[in-house]
Amino acid sequence: MNELTLQIPGDFRRRLLHQDPSTGPWLDGAAEHAARMLERWDLTADGDLWCGGTSIVLPVTTADGAPAALKLISPLADPALEISALTTLAGHGVVDLLREDREERALLLERVPGPSLMEHPDPLEAARIAGEVAARIAAVPAPPDAPRLARTSRAWAEAFQGQHARAVADGLPIPPGAGERAAEIIDDLAADTSRTLTHGDLSFDNVLRRDDGSWIAIDPALLCAPVENEAHTVVRSVLAPVLEGCRPREAIRGVVEAFCEAAGADADRAEEISFARAVASYFWEAQHTGRTDDIERLRRLVELTVG
Repeated sequence: MNELTLQIPGDFRRRLLHQDPSTGPWLDGAAEHAARMLERWDLTADGDLWCGGTSIVLPVTTADGAPAALKLISPLADPALEISALTTLAGHGVVDLLREDREERALLLERVPGPSLMEHPDPLEAARIAGEVAARIAAVPAPPDAPRLARTSRAWAEAFQGQHARAVADGLPIPPGAGERAAEIIDDLAADTSRTLTHGDLSFDNVLRRDDGSWIAIDPALLCAPVENEAHTVVRSVLAPVLEGCRPREAIRGVVEAFCEAAGADADRAEEISFARAVASYFWEAQHTGRTDDIERLRRLVELTVG
């Protein structure tokens, strides 16, 4: 087996170790893991790695010279879920899966050069593109065993009660009625009967442009939920520049409407769900030593959209 050196960014290492110290051995063994998969699948490393939320991705070329991406999934994620999502969607709005090994926690994916939607200069056009991707995903029939947002929302509702109580006890600045309204929305989601497939985390970082100009998503989950549930990560993707501009409330609504028009979704419901998710994210970040600027932006988002 050829030796391989991987320069894992320090912030990625620290973040994973903070989430779960047991990721240490996986991080330490990443170079050996990658070398093993290169040999097994007859691949050649072809550039510097980059790190996602919980995974490492290494550009490679296949035996026939085609570009691809080797993804190594950390213990913080379940490779079976991503494999199921990619297999079910089969390229409809998402990256192509070329090979997989669940035991090795490794995927071979189509290489998408980008850029991502985060680099798009027009927030409204970027939101529209994200909506088109969401619509392509939603057009795929959901398998019977696909996870449903309604089930996770029951646990979310219980956790949110504790977060809200702690936020009040800690004196966290909360707009009047925001916690109570968010709790009602989360309770309602627990009764949702949607069978529509969604990405689950359609942030602009997760939407990339192919060489042919088309846009696709990476890192999909297999989640049955209202398409409107995707609007929150779209808003979060443009939150910093929107809040720095004039009339931020109107700008937020414009982003939601652009996304929903392309996705075939209801903008009022999307704003409602996004509000609940914003409140929950605000509490979570404030209670788990999140970045000060992120916490402040979430507080302003909640304040702007509470009523």
